[in-house]
Amino acid sequence: MLHNRGRVHPDTEARVRRILKELNYRTNIFAKHLKMGRVFNFGVLMPRPQQDSYYWLLPYRGIEKAQQELASHRVRASFFFFDRFNDKSVLTTGQKLLKVRLDGLLAAPVLPGSFLQFCPSLPPGLPLVFFDSYIPGVKPLAFIGQDAFQSGLLASRLMRQTIHRKKGIVAIVKILPEDYHIIERMEGFLQGSRDWPGFRTEVLELGGSWTAAEIRALLEAFYQKHRDLAGIFVTNAMTHKVAEWWKGNSARDKIILIGYDPIPKNIRLLKEGVIDFLLSQQSERQGYEGLYALFRKVVLGEEVKSRIMTQIDIITADNVDYYRS
Repeated sequence: MLHNRGRVHPDTEARVRRILKELNYRTNIFAKHLKMGRVFNFGVLMPRPQQDSYYWLLPYRGIEKAQQELASHRVRASFFFFDRFNDKSVLTTGQKLLKVRLDGLLAAPVLPGSFLQFCPSLPPGLPLVFFDSYIPGVKPLAFIGQDAFQSGLLASRLMRQTIHRKKGIVAIVKILPEDYHIIERMEGFLQGSRDWPGFRTEVLELGGSWTAAEIRALLEAFYQKHRDLAGIFVTNAMTHKVAEWWKGNSARDKIILIGYDPIPKNIRLLKEGVIDFLLSQQSERQGYEGLYALFRKVVLGEEVKSRIMTQIDIITADNVDYYRS
């Protein structure tokens, strides 16, 4: 009946179709693809895993995990890595990507200007999923990530609750090049820091590709101007670079240091008590969910949520050994 074979009374057919609809029946699209021997090739456009202090290794692992689970469904992830600190790298890497037949694309648009140039060159109708960050005005199939503003707001509340001084400077260390979710973290922190009696915030910009010596020099110069430094909020995974500088000045008064992401160097300094809190954006899960979103849409023909928000986790020295992202 479902394939219009044989004679079926119209009333019976209508009743069966109604029941099937109620049971959310649909033709097994995947079985058809399996019979055809089709392989689904999803592109992944993201920074090199070792960049940003190996932060990008986290979503990479999530994508690899999803690929292994979906291997029996003939799903493959083809990685295209670009240089996080080179705007032109997105475009040159993107040109290589365009030469490959893809069934969908998972991308981390952390260089928004370059991605705005690149996205219009994608084949019309190619399913596109963003993770980690987004671009206003571009409407992908789905975005997977954190509420960056809310995470910055949470960081400011943690700072206010744990800082032990009655007045002083709180520094926001903004890592360049910035993208929209970094900006929103900073704005969230500034929002939460308003009307804080006795304290004021200062924004300090550090280049993501700077050497340790360059970072130390800038931070030390900042401290010499602001000896009442009471806390530091770092907007990405490079928290350990700020922590290493402060650790080398153990004679100074304790400050509260809050940053992002459970990468090994951050975890070590968290356990040592130099970093007080790490906020996790569940980066491994973002990569994992990203590939599954393309699988559900392209292979299974299912609808996908346009926004898949990951929770904001607070990691301390006490719970880090039990944390899984």
